[in-house]
Formats: sequence, structure tokens, C-alpha cells
Amino acid sequence: MKNTAVWSGKTREILLEERQELVPPPGWLRIRVAGVGICGSDLHTYSSGGPPGGVPGHEVAGVVDLVGEGVSLEVGSGVAIEPIASCGVCINCLEGYRWHCSRSIFLGGEGDGGMATHMLAPEAASFSLPENVPPEEGSFVEPLAVGLHALNQASVNQGDSLLILGAGTVGLCTALVARQLGIQEVYITAKHSFQADIAKLYGAVPLNPDEVLTQLRSTSIDTVIETVGGRADTLLTGLRAVRSRGNIVVVGVFTESIDFPVNELLLKEVRLFGAVCYARKGDHAEFKTAALMLAQVREEMQIIKTHSFELSEIAKAFEVAADKSLGAVKVQICP
Repeated sequence: MKNTAVWSGKTREILLEERQELVPPPGWLRIRVAGVGICGSDLHTYSSGGPPGGVPGHEVAGVVDLVGEGVSLEVGSGVAIEPIASCGVCINCLEGYRWHCSRSIFLGGEGDGGMATHMLAPEAASFSLPENVPPEEGSFVEPLAVGLHALNQASVNQGDSLLILGAGTVGLCTALVARQLGIQEVYITAKHSFQADIAKLYGAVPLNPDEVLTQLRSTSIDTVIETVGGRADTLLTGLRAVRSRGNIVVVGVFTESIDFPVNELLLKEVRLFGAVCYARKGDHAEFKTAALMLAQVREEMQIIKTHSFELSEIAKAFEVAADKSLGAVKVQICP
């Protein structure tokens, strides 16, 4: 049986193949994948051609069905996977920034991800799901954690005004997280009417991407979260919209070099942050916080799951996810 989706190496092509049964090494576990989301970064790879044989999928959740030596999580546990395998002992790991570990492996990138019937992951990267969250919904933890990390990077507070550029999954999840944190003044650019409708349900004010500066002319924006990537114009819009000494957090992936007016950034004394993945501080892990938050916003998160496919339909799933005219927000694979 073909049980694993892999990149072919060609643009806009993903294949299914049969792979041998996975056996977890010490400290690792195997999950039966219940749900995996197609992320914007997956679509970038899909458009450019992924590494041949690589298994995509980093928004993953499922049920533990086999454990390696030394693992304390029990078989049958529902878990969401933080897709970073790291050494756990270097300064970056100890300070909670496992993404920056020189030995880290991104699961769904250079390491095999979850677009398969089964997946291996370190126990240290496996977070138990709240009792009221079914495993197939646990894949929503990852984009919620991305939004939470972006807000934490700029230390956004309840009284701040927030502009989110882009109403894809990450942008909408950031808006929802902001609402849960009590941030009341949230604006978001929405290219499509269905995105604007979801934004309103999440407590954000949708804006026309082409008229942002006009619509916000009399509004002071404390922090801009850029989730679109790809082009320079969104970052420039953020710079023009944010107040002097405000914050810009870049979450979107830029696929090529851009021209950017650094002197304008300098003169406004704007702080520019990058935000990749998630952080841990002692017992506080953004991924764990996102899992607990998901338990509170399950119904709202169902709104953005616009399409669901079986693993055998993986090619069709990517076609739909890549075509925004079809109304896709979050496309999920349920193996």
C-alpha cells in the first residue's frame, strides 16, 4: 500500500510511494497520523520543486502507536508534533530556541514530515492534546503557535493596536490568538471576501490590501505582523503603516531578495523582528500554550478548515491549496 507522500523533485508534483514500517529509536515515538495541514511554506516548495524523496508536512497530529526506549508517553495518547528535532543540550536549546540549534532537523523539511500514514518524532517534541481536542484537529496547534510566537517576539500587549498583513492561515490564526490574549484593536488585510468574513468572526477589522494606508490614515499602529512574504510591497506597506518606534514582525517567507528603504526604517526607529517557529522558556512552551488555546477555540478553527482530503488524494489537495480562487484557507490531509 502506498503510505507516504514524497516530493518528486519536479515543480507542482507530489507522489505517493510505499515505505517500510517505521521503528522509533530511543527517545522517539511513532504516531499514526490523524491530520496534517498544507502550509504556505509547503506551497512554496510545491511551486519550486521539493527535494526528491522528501516527505512534507509539519502541521501534524495523531495518536502514539509505538514508542522507543525511554519514552514515557503511552501508546494511545493524542499528540501534536512540534516539528523540530534538536540536540536539547546546546545554549540555544537550553534557552528555549530549539530552531536555532546547529543540529536541529525540521520535520517536514530536511527531516521526514507527516504526510504519511505514520511519522517518527522525538518525545521532547510531542505535546499531549487536551481531552476535548480530537487528534485530527491537533494539526491546528502549529499555526496557532506560529501566531503566538510572532506576537511574543514584539511583546504585544492588550492595549496595543495590531495590523496583520495577509489573511491566510497564519494571519487568521494570529488574529485569533490576539483576540484570546485580549488585544482588541486588530486590523488584517484580506484579499478575498471569504477571508474578510472569517477575520470578522475572529474579531479583526478586514482591510483592502490595496488601500491599507488610506484606511488607516488616522490610526496609530503599534505593531505590524507580516505573514504574506514573497514580495517587497507588503513589508513596505508595514513600514509606512507602523508608528514611529513601533514594531514589524516578519513571518512570511520571502522567496527572493528585495529592495527595502532601510533609511526610512532607521529614521522612524522601527524595530524589525523575524519570527520563525516557536520558543520555550522553562516550563512555558508556546506550542503547549497553543494546544491549550486550541481547546478554547475549536469551533472557530473549524471555520478555516475549508477542504479535507485522504492521503490518496494528495495531488488534488495541493492543487486546491495552491488555487485561492477555490476559496481554500486550510487544506487538511487525513490519512
